[in-house]
Formats: sequence, structure tokens, C-alpha cells
Amino acid sequence: MNKFLIITLTTLLVSCNQGVVVDNGDWSGTINENSEESKIVRKLSKAYVDGNFEIAAEYMADDAINTVNGVEYTKDEWIAGYKRDQEVFDDIQQNNLNITTMYYNNGRIFTNHWLTWYGKSKITGESKNVEYYGYWEWKDGKIIATGGIIDPTWYGGEIVRYLDSQK
Repeated sequence: MNKFLIITLTTLLVSCNQGVVVDNGDWSGTINENSEESKIVRKLSKAYVDGNFEIAAEYMADDAINTVNGVEYTKDEWIAGYKRDQEVFDDIQQNNLNITTMYYNNGRIFTNHWLTWYGKSKITGESKNVEYYGYWEWKDGKIIATGGIIDPTWYGGEIVRYLDSQK
């Protein structure tokens, strides 16, 4: 009876353990929520909300390629654009943060950044929540590329109103 019980339990344990299948493809890898890169992006996220986004310059390569909704910006233009948000919006928040870093088998490293952006327009007084996704690509400890996707309908409209008011 003991042998039967041991065999049955062993069979059950082995059959329940499907095992982890490791994908060795170039665009597979490991993900880490608490990596140094993820911590830096959390720091930059807080700096943006606090209006101190120029600290991004210390982490970014001078020739970094930065895009927002497919439009390319230099490092200085990109930082200035995010700093400008403080002139256009009050009570900026980044809610529901999800920041993780992916280490791909091909050697590339990206930190992914999802959030719900919130701001209140200083021009119209209207406030909105807007979904945002961004990525940060790393090489040799520096950010070499960024990309952001945000619905430009309301957010972009408020930026245009602000820029028109500065003419």
C-alpha cells in the first residue's frame, strides 16, 4: 500500500508540474519590475510630475532618438516639451503606473511604462485622464531612445491653445 501511495503521489506531482518552457528567440528574455532601469524610470516619472524633468538629461545619451506619437524630437526638445506641460496643466498626475524592464535575448533592453495621465488645463479649466504608453531603450547604462503614445485629441488641443496664446 505504501508503494502504491508513493507512486500515485509522485505521478500526480510530476503530471501537475508542466515546467517552464524557456523561449530562446531573439525577442524573448526576462522581465524585471525592480531593475535599476525600472527604478530610474520611476524616478523620472516622479520628476515629470514634480516639474523637474530636466534631470532626465543625466540618464539620456546626447544623440538619443525620442518620439511622441511618431514625431521625432532631440533630447533637448523632448525634455523641454515635457517641462512645458507644467505651464499648460495643473495637478499633473501619473496614476496606475506599471513600469517593467525587459532584457531581450538579443541584448537589447527596454523599460516599458504604462500609466493613466491626469491634468487640468490652465487655459480651459477642463481636466482629463488620458492613457499613456512609453518605452525607454537602454545601452551601456544610458537611455538611447524613447517612445510615447498618448491620445492627442484633448492633450494636444490644450498644448496648441497654449502655444497660440504665446504668440
